[in-house]
Amino acid sequence: MPTRKTIVYVHLIIAGIFLPFLLLMPTTGSLYLLGFKGSEVKTEAFKISGLVPEDEKEQEKFFREEFKKNSIDFDFEYIRSNGKEFTFRPTSRVYYVANSIDDGLTVSKVDPNLLKRLMELHKGHGPQMMRWFEVLFALALLMIAFSGIWLAWTVKPYLKATAISLGIGTFIIVICLI
Repeated sequence: MPTRKTIVYVHLIIAGIFLPFLLLMPTTGSLYLLGFKGSEVKTEAFKISGLVPEDEKEQEKFFREEFKKNSIDFDFEYIRSNGKEFTFRPTSRVYYVANSIDDGLTVSKVDPNLLKRLMELHKGHGPQMMRWFEVLFALALLMIAFSGIWLAWTVKPYLKATAISLGIGTFIIVICLI
């Protein structure tokens, strides 16, 4: 069993690494819930006539060729589509969308402001590396929470306050589910 000192050290190191993201999530989430969603500037870049292939690999190849054909140096990781609109992710930076029109597609450049970019990271729409970081963050947050509870549980003066606050938090979630 690791010593208390080791658990405190690991707790602090993990908390320090993930603190910037830990601050990002509630900040952007709260702002979004309060109606501050960021903004973006959308400008038409080019039009495509014809049909988009249905196969994902063929779609990617098709769009990469269209960007190249229109002299746009743009790299995307994947395409999110609902059939009528194609979004080239990640969307936490300048990105493009293609919207269906009668005779093809209109491709537009989208430039989100900083708040919108941060919110896109929050939603998991950032680069693949950031998405893996978010998975690690989830695991680290669980580790931070459980080690913090364990550390508080082992100090007698904190035991009652820890148990009460844990009970209140659990009660709130249960009430919201009923």
